[in-house]
Amino acid sequence: MDQPVAQRIGPGIFVFDQWSRGNSAIHRLDPRGKVIACFFLLILTSLWSSAWCIFPLAVLIAAAARVPIPGLARRAALVLPFTLIFAAVTALMGDYPRAAALLWRSYLSALWVSLLMATTPLEVVLETAARFGVPRLLVEVTHFTWRYLGVIGAQAWRLKTAALTRGGERSFHISAASLAVLFASSYARAERIHRAMLSRGATGENA
Repeated sequence: MDQPVAQRIGPGIFVFDQWSRGNSAIHRLDPRGKVIACFFLLILTSLWSSAWCIFPLAVLIAAAARVPIPGLARRAALVLPFTLIFAAVTALMGDYPRAAALLWRSYLSALWVSLLMATTPLEVVLETAARFGVPRLLVEVTHFTWRYLGVIGAQAWRLKTAALTRGGERSFHISAASLAVLFASSYARAERIHRAMLSRGATGENA
């Protein structure tokens, strides 16, 4: 995905790609160490009942990496709607401490992962994971899924721009038609990219 598109889609998840290209001391750390540290912090968050007290550490890391703290905090909060359902059920059963723990543990865990993604490019994270023994197939599927999301994002931007320049109106029928065109054009573009990669000798090891 080209950088201008990544910047235009900034409010979405692709801003992580922009953040991860920074040049701070945190960015320059060995990715293996960052992956291990993230894994350790995730385990600590899941097992330690007072792990919420290390939240300032995430703020310090984000500040040292010069990553926008409000933006990082908002993106980590995207996990809360999923855990809120389980927390609500737990609260209805009368276990309020566990319901609260579900919320802050899920948020803090998402924050650690967000910090890793904001300071390390995805391809580096995946390559490091492969070196640690994560199945190559899982690594490749994750990488190509991310790339395909980039293709969809770029196509969505182009469709939106074209619709606005032609005075398009917002309605259910127009949105449904645009969605169909989006996936069709994204699939066609992904096919062209795939053929181009194959013609250049790309394989699962060097794609």
